[in-house]
Parts: sequence; structure tokens; C-alpha cells
Amino acid sequence: MDLRTTPTGDGGAEVTLRLTPAESEMLGDDTSTLMALLARGLWAAADLRHGVTREEWWPVVMDTSRLIHALSGIRDAALREAPGDSMSHADLARWYGESRTTIASRRQRGALPPTAPSTWETWARTGDLPPHP
Repeated sequence: MDLRTTPTGDGGAEVTLRLTPAESEMLGDDTSTLMALLARGLWAAADLRHGVTREEWWPVVMDTSRLIHALSGIRDAALREAPGDSMSHADLARWYGESRTTIASRRQRGALPPTAPSTWETWARTGDLPPHP
């Protein structure tokens, strides 16, 4: 996977994400879906920073919520796959923005990652897309 940001002549930027053939095959249509969700979030962030008001923000809320769920599923799968000693409670606390004690407690309770894989973690592993809420 290769990510590039190239300035355009008009002051903008072009962002290119190049997938290998194997990555493209494994991700299939999810590539377009995730990029569209991310694009909606970037568009909204730019508008919010510029002070743009809109009558309807529900598409942003819906799409960014779906993106957050997808990313959470990927994160939980990665955490489940990581060897137990590869990430300390201190590391996880820093990355999650939580206290070390909270992270330790969540891991001891089986809540980090959740005991059973979530629908979104299953999607991260299999590509089976959960239905829209």
C-alpha cells in the first residue's frame, strides 16, 4: 500500500492510495466504501473549520459513525492478533487516551478486545459488511 499527497496547481491537494493487487483483491468493494466514508469526514471537517453552516448534517453523522465502527473493528482485530507482550498497558493507555488502570481493568474483564468479536471485527476479517443501522 502506498499513500501519496501531491499539491495541485490551484492550492489544493490530490491524495492517492495505491493498493497492491493482493490488497485490492482482499478488500474488494470495501476500498471504495471506506474511501467514500473518509471523504465525507474530510469534507465535513473542512466545512466545520471554515464555519460553513448546513441545514442537514445527518449524512456526516451517519457516514462517520460507520467509518468509526469499521476502524474500531480493525483495531480490535489487530489487538486480538497481537502477541500478549507486544503492547503494554501503558502503550494502550496512551493510544486510547485512557488511564493505564482503566486499560488494565478492561483487559482483565475481557473488554479489550471484547471477549467475543463484534460484527465489525468480523467484517474486518471476512469482508462481510454489516447492514446499515
